[in-house]
Amino acid sequence: MAPQETALASLAVAAAPSAATVPWPRCRAVFGCSGRVVEPFRGCPAHLRPGERALFVGRLRPGGDLDLRGVTVPADLLSDVLDALTGPDRRPHLGRTRLDGAVLPSAASLRGACFEGDSSFDGAAFVGGVSFYDARFFGNVSFRGARFGGNASFHQARFHRHAAFTETVFAGDALFGEATWVADADFTRAVFIGAAAFDRARFGRDAGMQAACFGGALSCRRVRVGRHARFDRARFRRGLWLGPLTAGERLVLTGVSAHGGVQVQAGAGRIEADGLTVRGDADLRVRGGDLDLTGAVCFGRLRVRAQQRPFCGLPESAGEVPAVRVLSVRDVSAPRVDLTDVDLSDCRFLGLEHPDDLHIRGRCAFASRPGRRALTGRARDRAVLSEDTGAEPPSRLAVLYRQLARATADADGGPARDFRYRALELRRRSDPDQWHRWALHLLWITCGYGLRAGRTVAWAAVLAALVLGGAGLMGHTHRHAAAHPRGGHHRAGPDHHRPAGSLARRVPARTAEATEDAPGAPRRTRGTTARRL
Repeated sequence: MAPQETALASLAVAAAPSAATVPWPRCRAVFGCSGRVVEPFRGCPAHLRPGERALFVGRLRPGGDLDLRGVTVPADLLSDVLDALTGPDRRPHLGRTRLDGAVLPSAASLRGACFEGDSSFDGAAFVGGVSFYDARFFGNVSFRGARFGGNASFHQARFHRHAAFTETVFAGDALFGEATWVADADFTRAVFIGAAAFDRARFGRDAGMQAACFGGALSCRRVRVGRHARFDRARFRRGLWLGPLTAGERLVLTGVSAHGGVQVQAGAGRIEADGLTVRGDADLRVRGGDLDLTGAVCFGRLRVRAQQRPFCGLPESAGEVPAVRVLSVRDVSAPRVDLTDVDLSDCRFLGLEHPDDLHIRGRCAFASRPGRRALTGRARDRAVLSEDTGAEPPSRLAVLYRQLARATADADGGPARDFRYRALELRRRSDPDQWHRWALHLLWITCGYGLRAGRTVAWAAVLAALVLGGAGLMGHTHRHAAAHPRGGHHRAGPDHHRPAGSLARRVPARTAEATEDAPGAPRRTRGTTARRL
């Protein structure tokens, strides 16, 4: 036996329940043995005499119950038992199977075994490698606290009811490729020291890997989950490469810690990545659904992209795939955050650690409000933030709008222009400096802060009309003066400055003045003098 196997066997024996605490009648043939006694003999199957073992094996039939709890099973005993349980289809058929606390030999093979009743391997120790290739578990199965010293193969295994691998330790590689779980699969607090492969696996309901620890690489390509795929609080020592994966309802990555980077290609109704911690780059490629990134921490680049095409090898339900909605980037900390082709109409940005390092590209939708009517008579909707509801301080929102205006410089649809305009609007209404507010009012009235070309054109047209009207009026005045010039001779006396006129207007005036100046002369009217003349 190899040194590693010897150490694992010793560990399994040490971790086995003591003879005083086992809930089954223990072996009396060997002192300290905790194996289940075989009635009416004194020993467990491993400590039976040759004739007693033959009787024990001879009573086994395909589909019969098997109880090896606490037994350290030798390789020859396991082979004899499986041969006795093999049916006409050359598959071992086991009824109610109990191997709690058992120690199985290295290279144990349960290939193609059919467990027709409930099976329990709680606390069992597999000293070396074990194969459950193409096994069938028709009842509930539990490997709670089991220890696999070598590689464990469940390739193409099928679990028809609940399967529990809670707190199971896989010292070697764990192979679950093309395995099928009709019901739930529970790997809570499981430890995978080697590689773990779930390629093309099918989960009928939930796949729970909460607080699991993956020391090696994890491969989950083309995996389908009926309801929830839960990896919350899981630890990945060599990075996380998840997907393509589809989940019917939720993919939970809450509190996940990954060293070496994260690559996720997933489609789900909701992806919860709040509290995600990545010591490297993170690339999330999402196919439909909602994404929550609240409190995510990434030591490298964080990139979120919408997957435009279906994942290869994963069929989709008929109908239009919804857009990827990012619900929150609040408290996200990353040197660079890239959002591409996602819906940000309900996203919460306040609290983002480094807004200047945010880059929004492609077709990203934002919340909108109807704007004022343009010169064409139509009102264009303006892009706004979902947090712009009046509950947040305007000064804080103005800073956020300016930062997002820079972040959306390369986005389609021109949201950067609307964000700059909204930032100046908030400053115009909330700036504590009165002179700044007046200056912003003037900019708003004249040119819309330099962002409304229609308003600038209107004011330019008004000014042009005023200038042209004034110029035309002055030109008309000059032409009138040229057509009616003043007197052309310079004469001494006060009459030189009088305007030229008819004799009927000048003579009466002089006659009247002479008559008034003469002493005692009667007053004559202008009309009388005019008639005489």
